Amino acid sequence: LDLVDNLRSLNPWWRGQPGPPLPTFRRWPFARLQHLLGHGMTPASVLRGPRRVGKTVLLRQLIESLIAEAVNPQRILYIAFDELPTLRDLDEPVLAIARWYEREVLATTFNTAAHEGRPAFLFFDEVQNLEAWAPQIKSLVDNHAVRVLVTGSSSLRIEAGRDSLAGRISTLDLGPLLLREIAELRFGHSVAPFWADNGLDAVTHAEFWRSAVERSREDREIRGRAYAAFSERGAYPVAQERPDRPWPEVADYLNETVIKRAIQHDLRMGARGVRRDEKLLEEVFRLCCRYAGQTPGASVFVPEIQQALGGNVGWNRILNYLRFLDGTLLVRLIPPLELRLKRRKSPSKVSL
Repeated sequence: LDLVDNLRSLNPWWRGQPGPPLPTFRRWPFARLQHLLGHGMTPASVLRGPRRVGKTVLLRQLIESLIAEAVNPQRILYIAFDELPTLRDLDEPVLAIARWYEREVLATTFNTAAHEGRPAFLFFDEVQNLEAWAPQIKSLVDNHAVRVLVTGSSSLRIEAGRDSLAGRISTLDLGPLLLREIAELRFGHSVAPFWADNGLDAVTHAEFWRSAVERSREDREIRGRAYAAFSERGAYPVAQERPDRPWPEVADYLNETVIKRAIQHDLRMGARGVRRDEKLLEEVFRLCCRYAGQTPGASVFVPEIQQALGGNVGWNRILNYLRFLDGTLLVRLIPPLELRLKRRKSPSKVSL
């Protein structure tokens, strides 16, 4: 009963009621997600990215858009898997909830609804919190004509499920704000992207680069303002949409909801989680922040961490923690472009 009440509370449009107020600003993947959801090659799509970059807002904006297009609200199911403790008592919660929704809300089978030209849209938020989520999504889309969009904040756990979903899922990565998004969110200046999606053919033509130079000159002023805003407050949406709030207050909020949440929550996930060292992970992340944009290797990390923690911590262990941070999407390790195969491989560049 509690689970049913929670599901109905998460889907107020079933009762003709609105969802929570949403910002009018839409992040860059909105149009692409609309296409994937309605006409994509695969029945399911995954939107992955770090916490607090706007994944849930995008899902809710897509739902709002579907309802505005006169899609029957009964055809829309939204579940936030990090907000329903009652799910722990369910075996195969994705399939169990889908069966309940099909019977109690949609009031017909998924396949019948699709044959009648009114397929169901299923939104699964923070799906990485579920064990064996991928086989359940696979079973759902293999046997039922539904359109599915899932989000996840852990690259490691999302990647772990992709093998069983080959050919059934499209993946889209969402990071912090782009400069043109900062220009729109902070200053109300909309800048259309110059380089279109999947537009690799364009870069082979000289005219593309001449036009790019001209476009760069036209956008110089707003680009400079956006970069100044980025340099001042970073690129997390909450930092730019609330410029009136003091930076220490915003920084504390991001530290609690993004960094500590990822380190303390994601650190303990899985069979290996209980053996991970939280202090070591925090120190590795601190050094990533210090050397962001650089290529620190063993000669930098090992002595600084040994000095800070007072122990004999080896490079291989540190490297595993760097890869774990990359998997939580807190940092991005950018491998070097080696032009000569015989050249000794350089360390990866660290990007926040």
